[in-house]
Amino acid sequence: MAVAAAVLSGAADTGLAVLSAAQALGLDFVPVAQERYDLAVPQEFYDTPMMQALLGIVREDPAFREQIVSMGGYDVSEMGKVLARL
Repeated sequence: MAVAAAVLSGAADTGLAVLSAAQALGLDFVPVAQERYDLAVPQEFYDTPMMQALLGIVREDPAFREQIVSMGGYDVSEMGKVLARL
């Protein structure tokens, strides 16, 4: 958001940012790469009620998923997927 704000204010002509930040400020956006974001959680916290609640929201709450998609630029198809439990 800081990069998008700098462009909007004229402090920068361009910058690397995410689509959602550009859309929030009404800026043009040219995609240059696609990134995957993972959340790493220590094993001792995985089975806690708080972590299970978080996983429940990202996996099963359609309103949450729709909100993420509506921001623009985010693929939620694998959101909540556990990659490994070590």
